[in-house]
Amino acid sequence: MPRSRWAVLFIGLFAPAGGRVELGDGMLSVSMGLLGGAKVPVARISRISRMDWPGLGGLGVRIGKGLVAFVMRSGPCVLVELDQEVSVRAPLPWRTSKIVLRVDDPDALIGALARARGAADA
Repeated sequence: MPRSRWAVLFIGLFAPAGGRVELGDGMLSVSMGLLGGAKVPVARISRISRMDWPGLGGLGVRIGKGLVAFVMRSGPCVLVELDQEVSVRAPLPWRTSKIVLRVDDPDALIGALARARGAADA
């Protein structure tokens, strides 16, 4: 996950690698060190889209109205909507049906998630 220099200063102690998003074995896994993380079954994903994370939205693991965001800087993100709530760590347990991910290549993640969803439906 990309990170800004401000994130390194204020959040870097808790997520020194800046975060990780992995897709495999039917699971979407997100980790931001001690700040939070999530494991989402691909079969639970109902919709994938793009969105922009605003500069004033904050950085790190953010809890918003109806969503949890894993963002280390503002900009283009992937919005993953689920057919039911899942438990995430933000950093305490939280339930959500929408997850925002800030990654270097949102289109690549959207494509990989779409392919994984197709395989899960087959």
